[in-house]
Amino acid sequence: MRIAAVLRFRVTPSIRNVVNNKWKTTHYTVKPRDKDPRWKDVNMERTADECDVLIVGGGPSGMSAAIRLKQLAAEKGQELRVCLVEKAAEIGAHTLSGAVIETRAMDELFPNWKELGAPIHQQVTKESIAILTENGRIPIPYIPGVPLNNHGNYVVRLGHVVRWLGEKAEELGVEIYPGYAAQEILYHEDGSVKGIATNDVGIAKDGSPKV
Repeated sequence: MRIAAVLRFRVTPSIRNVVNNKWKTTHYTVKPRDKDPRWKDVNMERTADECDVLIVGGGPSGMSAAIRLKQLAAEKGQELRVCLVEKAAEIGAHTLSGAVIETRAMDELFPNWKELGAPIHQQVTKESIAILTENGRIPIPYIPGVPLNNHGNYVVRLGHVVRWLGEKAEELGVEIYPGYAAQEILYHEDGSVKGIATNDVGIAKDGSPKV
C-alpha cells in the first residue's frame, strides 16, 4: 500500500484567538490568500511526495517501527521507502527524559546494541521505597516482585535513546523529516486514508507571509 505524504509550504496555519467570545482564524480556508494583498506575487504551490510507508512521530515506537520495516525489507531483498515525520526540530527533543526501561524490545531490534554504542549503560542494582517528610524520610519494606521491581533494568535518558535510534534508522535508509508536524489526515473518496498534510510554515502570527 502506498501512502502519500503531502508537504505544505508557505501557507498560513490555523491561528485561533478568543475575541469577544468568538473564534477568530487566519487560516487560508477561511480567509483566502487571493483576497489578501499581502500575499500578492507569493508562490503558494504545495509540494506532494509519496512513499510506501509513512510514520507519524519520531518517538521510541515510531523509530522502532521504521527500523523494523527496513530490516524486514532487507531480509526479503525488497525496496521499501519508509518516511517519518516528527514535529520536534530534532529527533528526541520532545521525548520525556529520565526513564527506567527493560531492554527486551531493544534486544529484538538490535541484539548487539551494546556493541553498537546504544546510550543504555546504568543498570538498576538496588530498589528502595520511602515516604518523604518535611524533615526526613520513612523507609518502607521493599518486597521483591512487586510492580516497582526494576532490578536489572536500565536507567536512561530516553531522549538520547531516541536520538540514537534515529541515527540507526537513517543508516538503514529511513527518511526522517524533523520539524514537520502532521496537521491533518487526508482521505480517498472511499474513506480510506490517503496520507497526511504537514504543518504550514513561513507565516507570521497575523497571517502575513514571513520575509
